Amino acid sequence: MLIFILGILICASLLTYLIPAGQFDTNPDTKSLIPGTFHLVEQTPVNPWKALLNIFTGMTSSAKVMSIVIFMGGALRVIISTGAVEEFLNWAIYKLEKKGIAVIVPLMVVLFSVLSAYGGNDSFFAFTVIGVAVAAKMGLDPIAGMAMTYFATSVGFAGALKGRTLVAQGIADVTPYSGAGYRTVWLFIMTGLAVAYALWYCFRVKKDPGKSLMGNSDWMKSNTASNLNEEKFNPVSLLVIIITAGSFILNAIMGVLKGWNYPEQVAVLLIASTVCGLLYKKTPSEIADTFAKGCQSMGFVAFIIGLGGAISQTLTQGNILHTMVNTVTMPLMNLHRGIGTIFMFWFNWLFNFFIISGSGQAAVVMPIMNPIADALQIERQVAVSAFVYGDAYTNMLFPTSASLLGALAIAGVPLKNWVKFVLPFLLVLSVLTSVFLYYLTAIGWTGL
Repeated sequence: MLIFILGILICASLLTYLIPAGQFDTNPDTKSLIPGTFHLVEQTPVNPWKALLNIFTGMTSSAKVMSIVIFMGGALRVIISTGAVEEFLNWAIYKLEKKGIAVIVPLMVVLFSVLSAYGGNDSFFAFTVIGVAVAAKMGLDPIAGMAMTYFATSVGFAGALKGRTLVAQGIADVTPYSGAGYRTVWLFIMTGLAVAYALWYCFRVKKDPGKSLMGNSDWMKSNTASNLNEEKFNPVSLLVIIITAGSFILNAIMGVLKGWNYPEQVAVLLIASTVCGLLYKKTPSEIADTFAKGCQSMGFVAFIIGLGGAISQTLTQGNILHTMVNTVTMPLMNLHRGIGTIFMFWFNWLFNFFIISGSGQAAVVMPIMNPIADALQIERQVAVSAFVYGDAYTNMLFPTSASLLGALAIAGVPLKNWVKFVLPFLLVLSVLTSVFLYYLTAIGWTGL
């Protein structure tokens, strides 16, 4: 990914020699572009050396967004290190394992989706081993096991308020956590669709194992009736989950009601993660060490965000960013603005193949999407949603996703067989999302 983004930076430098320079007039108050004011200006090419110098400038200009990413990495590392989420899920699945398909499949999909949205990370793909075991217990194939775990966590990840959503909002200069209401509603709609699709597939395979998308019957030979390990309910694990989800919900609500921004949100996450660590009897020193490791793990992501800022700086200094925006938006000017939003969504849907990291992709595409949204008079909050959903959906499809490859390896499912399962759902979900984004554009949704 680093080489790819550095390549984009050098390409951006070369394009400043080739693309005519131009600018839109900007609103002095909002700094947004004024549609219909594009005009050519003097060429100001940026040589590759100066483009490389922009890396430092891009990092300093992206300091706010980089800071919240690093801090969140530390806070979530502390929460996840308690093992509360895994403990709660293991207990819930143990209790559910003897229930029928009609009960266990919906509950597992909802559990994994919601927990992924509010407290999960890329490591959730490891739960695939549990999903496969539960599926085998019910006489289902490994794809059904992935549907109950990895598939569900991917859907929840797409609706999360944290991570790449916060990064995109920071780059778009949109209030952090704003828009949580509609995004939460859409999260539960996506989860409901995932439940229906997983149920349909599981009942289909249960009725006729020959209709399994595994392509053979080898999976039937490996199915066993062994029980999952017994897990006892630990109320502290549930309390940690409530505190984690509550911290995100509180930040979202207070952001709208009281104008809370990064300083307040950092303080809330610091308190929440510390309390979660103490509830699991971690010492202050252990909490601090875990927090530091979490921050370290996000260091490279933060650098990628700064590198994305360098690309934006280069395009801006070369006065070609507005020319590119004008070229893209001209064909869309006579259409409804919602078409422009749908275009941005599908662009990110495809571009995610090249930069699978949500934060990294936000750093590259949001500086370009912002002026496109301004030129088409689309609220930046809507543009953020177009990015978030476009980026997240194809994580469960493209083989450039490390978590997908890990889940497939655990389940023993070939990629082509998994694509047969997930692609129809993704296409239906993406069409519905296009309608949803069109609606948000039509009502001028700001998320506030």
